[in-house]
Amino acid sequence: MLEGIVGIGVLAILVILGVHWGLSLGLVGFLGLVVVAGSWETGLGVLLTTPYHSAADFTLTVLPLFVLMGMFTLHGGISEQAFESVQKWIGRLPGSLALATVWGCVAFGAASGSALAAASVFTKVSLPQMRDVGYDKRFSCGVIASAAIISVIIPPSILFVIYGVLVEVSIGTLFIAGILPGLLLAILLTAGTLVIAARNPSLAPAITTRVLWKERIIALGGLWPVALLIILVLGGIYSGVFTPTEAGATGAFGTFVIALARRRLSWDKLRTSLVETVEFTATLFFILVGALIFSRFLAISGFTSQLVEVVVGLGVSRMALIAILMVIYLILGCFMDAAVMMILTLPIIFPVIEGLGFNPIWFGVILLVVLEAGLLTPPFGLNLFVVKAAAGPDVSVGDVVRGSFPFLIMVLITLVFLIAFPQISLFLPGIMLGVK
Repeated sequence: MLEGIVGIGVLAILVILGVHWGLSLGLVGFLGLVVVAGSWETGLGVLLTTPYHSAADFTLTVLPLFVLMGMFTLHGGISEQAFESVQKWIGRLPGSLALATVWGCVAFGAASGSALAAASVFTKVSLPQMRDVGYDKRFSCGVIASAAIISVIIPPSILFVIYGVLVEVSIGTLFIAGILPGLLLAILLTAGTLVIAARNPSLAPAITTRVLWKERIIALGGLWPVALLIILVLGGIYSGVFTPTEAGATGAFGTFVIALARRRLSWDKLRTSLVETVEFTATLFFILVGALIFSRFLAISGFTSQLVEVVVGLGVSRMALIAILMVIYLILGCFMDAAVMMILTLPIIFPVIEGLGFNPIWFGVILLVVLEAGLLTPPFGLNLFVVKAAAGPDVSVGDVVRGSFPFLIMVLITLVFLIAFPQISLFLPGIMLGVK
């Protein structure tokens, strides 16, 4: 176990020094294996086989497909159209543009799976409209940064794919489990927005422009791409027609066809979508390979098994342990990306969760929510910086932090509900797939 503790310490030092996560994980894992096994052959054997076998896992092909689907959604204007459609229907409610952003992120999440992409898109789409009608810039940026989290919880979700691969549970079941929690978060953010806008109208002035019913009916046409993608992806998985990988391919192709049909996908945008997909996927796979090498080192060193024994022997209740883990993840979220946190910690944490008999589907859902809450926590919450970068020079990171704080509370309330009532996450998988 001592070797594992030393390895984690060395990893922390390398990351602090600015060494890439993938390289740090792989290097420490390789050298740790050499030390524990007492031979270079063992370390070299793992180094030779793990990169290929992990990256060649067929299940992982779903990752670039869902990333590509999100890129086509982003560059094909589907998210903008969904926002405008929602706006027509709720235009006269308090904080209506903020509410349109929340539910626009729900629609974007059904065709994407990236919180950072959602934060960037809706900062460019909805922030200018909010500012034109006099919305407070902190309030506006806070809503966008917070609502973007929904895009990762509503399926298809890239983080659910990573979680499913790492702990070997059904990705399709995870997708179904994320539906109600994602909607719950959207409802709580909606309620919070309405309360804030009603109590302080100066933050979100009401829009007095009347929208005719004819315009609202026409606006529904802007939601058909999202509805079609939901039917293709989730409907295909639930009905058994598609595996998650096949659903990813169908969704990516469907998004591509929709973007072409709407004449919003030029050659330049197509090239950008493909290049960004390759860059994101390559970075993610590099980190994943390094994490798998590191996790093998921890397993061989005995760190993982002894950690389980120590935690079980503490005598704390199961739910107290979950509460402690959630606090740890919130703290880590101040400094690390959600995908990196998941890849780094699951090899250590999941054996404990499994040993205590927690449902892995339920734990995956609450893990995603707390990881995404980390995107709103300073000093390094990535959503804060994405919104600031897209908003322009007159918005500071401090503005986004202060604007996000009330909505971060809504995210944490959602987390409490999901922990206290596991059936919120397990109800749909139970009735659709027979999961208990």
